[in-house]
Amino acid sequence: MMSPADIKKKADRGYKIRGQVLDYGLKLTTKEIFEKFMESYSVYYNVIRNDSSSGNGSISGTDAESGSADFDAEAVFDSKGEQYFLIKAAKVAEMNTAEYVYFKRINKLKAEVLTGLDLKAWEAGISHAVPSTKHKNTDAVLIVIADSVDEDARALVKKLKHSKNYKFALHGYSNYRLVVIEASEGKAYFNRQACILMGLVGNILVRKA
Repeated sequence: MMSPADIKKKADRGYKIRGQVLDYGLKLTTKEIFEKFMESYSVYYNVIRNDSSSGNGSISGTDAESGSADFDAEAVFDSKGEQYFLIKAAKVAEMNTAEYVYFKRINKLKAEVLTGLDLKAWEAGISHAVPSTKHKNTDAVLIVIADSVDEDARALVKKLKHSKNYKFALHGYSNYRLVVIEASEGKAYFNRQACILMGLVGNILVRKA
């Protein structure tokens, strides 16, 4: 397994960031990208793969069905059972913090499909929140890996956002981050809250096996 430090060392930093778009400039298949994320997230997250979809390396569902299909994988971080964040590699304080990351592979991503995946990931993530005085945050992250992305879907990525606080944040909060990777173009698109993941995503994509 590779640690975040190893990923950083192996990255050639060939990617470029322009606003909320990351250009990694590599010709990778959706399967190759998916496996890179699975390897990286499995270091500090509990990764659950959907054998009926990603397990055989195929893209699950048709474009029309994918909005309601199961996610191809889920990565779970919960400070009650773990000690470190993948993106921070730092010890977690006593406050309970959790992150639920949902992965979806698809051939062609359309705006209406992205809208469905967006709502499903957000609702699934915050369903795990248990607000209390010891609860800091329970966040949801959606990472869509598509071969191609419609122009409307690209524009929609920047607009999609969700957040929630519990008892005026006295019992914590939930944020939402969205990343869409377009394999055919070698680019990744981020909503505003996901911009903190740009370095991580770039390093995962450009690192050599």
